[in-house]
Amino acid sequence: MNSIARRLTLASNAVLVLSLALIGFSLERTYRESVVTGAGDQLRPVIYALMGSAEEDEGFLSFADGVSQPRLQQPGSGMYALVADRANGVLWRSPSLAIADPGVDRQISAHGLQTRQSDAGVFAFDAIQGAVDLYCLSNEIFWEGLKTPEVIFNVCVDQQPYQTSIGNFRIGLVTSFGVLLLLLSLVLVLALGWGMRPLRQIQDQLQELEQGDRNQLEEVQPRELLGLVASLNRFVTFQAAQRKHHRQALDDLAHSLKTPLSVLGLGIRREPPDLPLLQDQVSRMQGIVDHQLSRVARIAQTETALDRPWVSVGPVVQRLIRALSVSYAENEFEFPAHEDIALRIHEDDLLDILGNVLENACKHGARRVRVSISGSGGGEAVASKQPEGAGLMLCVEDDGPGIEQSQVASVLSRGARLDSQAPGQGIGLAMVVELLSACEGSMDIQPSALGGVAVWLHFPQARPEKATRS
Repeated sequence: MNSIARRLTLASNAVLVLSLALIGFSLERTYRESVVTGAGDQLRPVIYALMGSAEEDEGFLSFADGVSQPRLQQPGSGMYALVADRANGVLWRSPSLAIADPGVDRQISAHGLQTRQSDAGVFAFDAIQGAVDLYCLSNEIFWEGLKTPEVIFNVCVDQQPYQTSIGNFRIGLVTSFGVLLLLLSLVLVLALGWGMRPLRQIQDQLQELEQGDRNQLEEVQPRELLGLVASLNRFVTFQAAQRKHHRQALDDLAHSLKTPLSVLGLGIRREPPDLPLLQDQVSRMQGIVDHQLSRVARIAQTETALDRPWVSVGPVVQRLIRALSVSYAENEFEFPAHEDIALRIHEDDLLDILGNVLENACKHGARRVRVSISGSGGGEAVASKQPEGAGLMLCVEDDGPGIEQSQVASVLSRGARLDSQAPGQGIGLAMVVELLSACEGSMDIQPSALGGVAVWLHFPQARPEKATRS
């Protein structure tokens, strides 16, 4: 019974059978009562005819040989008449009763003499059983001039023709209702099949989703299913985003570990090894792994700005410069003095953002890399795009060959690389854009005064720190 269609079919058929049974029972009862009532109505004119043919003779009633009702004259006609009074018993029998079976005569005679008294003009109708099942109509009248004025007129008719008519009607009713039940059941099955078609279509579309043949469910559905389809589409979209985020998280993890691993390799080959630097890189790698795992865990959650801590920018930049100076010993790093500023961002996210941008500057620059921090007006091109005095602008410049403005969009795409000879996966700047977008920041690439590229990073939530770096 786990099928909705089967449940609806059984319930509908049960209601249909019950309804037709009640209707059939009501019709059969109405027809039976009308037949019985009709039998009484047919006997009433016979009693009136008997009264009309009766004549008073010396205080007694006599009847003419011919009675207006032919069936009373015919043997075996099934109609019988009897006139009696309570003092003298039977006064007259119809010819059909006189030649009938003695059991029938006794049955009708006993009923005629036991007929209940009633008001004048009131007929008593009874169904009696015995030798023959009969419908009897009786009328007791007061006939003046007779020695016994209370006279009972009793006419009976065999029930068999009426019961046969009722039986035939019952058979026809059952047959017709049975055919009607089959037809209505077929119509209900077809109607339920038509009504359940949208659900089957959704089931087929879900199977296509599982097989990868479609991306979402069709939104053209019955009104009652719109909410379900919309929820399923949101779930499908969410699952697709989950898979994308997980793939990107793995790419970001591999990319983030690349620089610390390179620093570790160079630090180990130093004589003597720079143990504090190595320990710092190991700690950073552990932090990267923990951070990426926490990012995966936060994918399904909506993180607000209040969930992110305040992180001081200066120490993070110094840590990165110290680590990169080992891998790129030939580069000169410039980090002018500034009032230290804190950003509302996860520290690991800030390390990933600045680490990728600084490593690109070292990789593609000639010798010089400069990091500068200012308000939102730090660069003319970016200042025109940001609200006055909003957040922090951090600029990373190099003295490399630079990037054509027409190539900026492709550089920011995940997996895109302009220099196929240099090592890398081409996801660094794309990851920077994603991380900045998560904290409502932005990035812009412009020509640098050093001759290479100036990468402007805008962080919307910033505040000055009390400590100042000298």
